[in-house]
Amino acid sequence: RAVLAATVVLLCGVLVPAAGADNAIQRENVQAGSSAWQARAGAGIALYGSSIGAAPGGEVDLHVSTNDRYRVDVYRLGWYGGAGGRRVACLPGCAADEQGQAQSVPALAQGPASLAPPLRADWPITDVLHTDPMWTSGYYLVEAVLTSGPDAGRVATTFFILREPAREVGSRILVQVPVNTWEAYNRWGGKSLYDFYGPRAYRVSFDRPFGDMAPSPMWWEIQLVRFLEREGYDVSYQTDLDTDHDPASLLHHRAVVVAGHDEYWTSGIRDAFDAALAQGTNLAFMGSNDGYWRIKYEDDGRTIFGYKSLYDPAPLPDKTAMFREIGRPECMLMGVLHQFLVPLPNALDYSVTASGAADPWLARTGLNPGDTIAGVVGREHDVINPYPASCFHPGLTVLFHYDGHGIDQNADAVRFTAASGARVFASGAQQFAWALDDWRSDGSLFPTPPIEPWRGVPVDPRLQQFMRNALDDLSRPAAPAGLTVYASGNQLHVSITPSGDPRITGFVAGVQLVGRWRRLCHGVSSCSGQLLAGSGPLKVAAVALDIWHRHSAASFAITTLHA
Repeated sequence: RAVLAATVVLLCGVLVPAAGADNAIQRENVQAGSSAWQARAGAGIALYGSSIGAAPGGEVDLHVSTNDRYRVDVYRLGWYGGAGGRRVACLPGCAADEQGQAQSVPALAQGPASLAPPLRADWPITDVLHTDPMWTSGYYLVEAVLTSGPDAGRVATTFFILREPAREVGSRILVQVPVNTWEAYNRWGGKSLYDFYGPRAYRVSFDRPFGDMAPSPMWWEIQLVRFLEREGYDVSYQTDLDTDHDPASLLHHRAVVVAGHDEYWTSGIRDAFDAALAQGTNLAFMGSNDGYWRIKYEDDGRTIFGYKSLYDPAPLPDKTAMFREIGRPECMLMGVLHQFLVPLPNALDYSVTASGAADPWLARTGLNPGDTIAGVVGREHDVINPYPASCFHPGLTVLFHYDGHGIDQNADAVRFTAASGARVFASGAQQFAWALDDWRSDGSLFPTPPIEPWRGVPVDPRLQQFMRNALDDLSRPAAPAGLTVYASGNQLHVSITPSGDPRITGFVAGVQLVGRWRRLCHGVSSCSGQLLAGSGPLKVAAVALDIWHRHSAASFAITTLHA
């Protein structure tokens, strides 16, 4: 009898039968797409929606302002054979239009900024979009298209995120969309949470168009979306507002991916991520500077409030300041944090570390120590910070590193395993997703990021393979713990420590004989199978099964029984 410590290894998928490949994203992306969504923006029209997140079958009220005639086109953004979008609806029809009416921009409120109400457009509802219950979760682009006047064909745009239907078992991967950050930077009407062009506001509203400085998904996110959907991952989407409203929604997925630049979180969002990690949910932070500012929602989530200072008169735990200032540094969750920004004139590159090159996530990438990933770091990048002690994660591996040489802060892409067995990846890089797909804005469709040469990041097939490796690992459960094996007669008896993760349904065990693996048995916490004749040590492995019926190359606990 032998009981040895479990070691995580990667093996071929002979123990677990392959699951069906079909999922909602794959079914969606085989439909015919269109590149017509890439229409040029126009100055003579504007719009916003009543909802930034919606459920299938729900309604989104639209507010359009123009003196000319127009129609509304709605696209779902994805892969679609490279077209990038599929038109799903038109209002009042794809061959019809309607007369618009120009609306005014409200005057800014006077008085102390900390007390002033947010700037709201307060335009009348001009169109109502009824979403189809069969629509696939994702990013939806709404375009108000001018059909008359000198700018006919030009558009105004807004977005909403369609979440998946409420159910106990969701997609394997959930993408959280950073709509709070879109709105925090949005200075339509002259106010944002920043002082780029004058004193900042303390409150900003979703009830207005997206204007100057609003980092729409066309900045940091669309490349990730196109990559995920091109690869056919079982993925769904929801806003950070949705996470705050239903924190337990993260637990319906094996992995949660944070897209882009998700800088503004409520305590409810942070609590949801902490709880998910503690219960075995894998996490990936694909951008940088995430979970940085603590905010509050007002007006049932239509308004964001952020004092952005410890001068907030609220008691300390309730202040809207940096999370690190109220005792919850973001590196406790993701292993890295943002410290300062230097607007250097050149693109910033990652280099592969020696520990990264040896990591299983870099298998088959062709990346070697010192190799460069061009341009992905971006200005607001993150770095390892070992203080306070709560930010120290045993076993943390630095995969990629940028050296700021004392002029700029360093940057690190890291991964570690939490006490729950959940794996965490943080890219530490604002532009990491740009190496995954080649779509770029030229500034005529959507505003271009003002602080980075947009075209300076080539697609890198090596990083694409890295991301496949990472997502394959993050979309499966942790390896079984406490693997115990003993022989009795011609039977092998295998047991594991029961998992506290309710999404794990059991395990499958296998045995290696003469260099080949064969399936031995399966069970909830123990099983037995016939021991075939053989000599020498036997390797026995077990892979956890979860409600998504994980398949093929999975993480195994492995031990050796000496016959």
